[in-house]
Amino acid sequence: MAGTQDEGPERVDGRRLRYRHRREELLQAATEHAVRHGLGQLSLRRVAESAGVGHAALLHHFGTREQLVSEIVERVLDRAFTAPELLDGDPPGGPLRALWRHATAERGEAHVRLFLAITGAALHDEALAGAVRRSVRERTGMLEAGLVREGCPPEQAAATATLVLGTMRGLVLDRLVTGDTARVDAAFEAFVQGVEQQRERWTA
Repeated sequence: MAGTQDEGPERVDGRRLRYRHRREELLQAATEHAVRHGLGQLSLRRVAESAGVGHAALLHHFGTREQLVSEIVERVLDRAFTAPELLDGDPPGGPLRALWRHATAERGEAHVRLFLAITGAALHDEALAGAVRRSVRERTGMLEAGLVREGCPPEQAAATATLVLGTMRGLVLDRLVTGDTARVDAAFEAFVQGVEQQRERWTA
């Protein structure tokens, strides 16, 4: 009996780990589906077909479409306007150019496109608005801390971080809607050069 009791928890834990791993796969598949088709076209049945699983599997892991959408939104907001290179130290051209490269690359742009769609929908949906507010606060806070490390006076860091993120969102939206990449990329470079000149004044 003692052996049976010892083995029981291991089997349960292993099963939970497999379920948790499968849930992550399904959430990733659902996120990719939303990135390609938008949240308006998202249904549990369509996501199940895209992921190659039964409708019941999604119900088991997420319960409702609303819960699945909530988790997709959190994931998209977390991945938009980020750059993996920032974790490796000082990326070529500096952190702002690294963010821009990621946001305008094919995969990053798809996440930013959905991020902007979610932001627009949040004007009429309080649940989405709450998720967007949390995301913006997190990104502003991270950028604010980085600016202080670069020499920005702490009392100016929040406003500068807000300006940087707002400018990036506006320029990416312009780029996506107009397709005028040369003009918008040039505008972003002019903006970054202005920030760099400001940084030189901070450290002078």
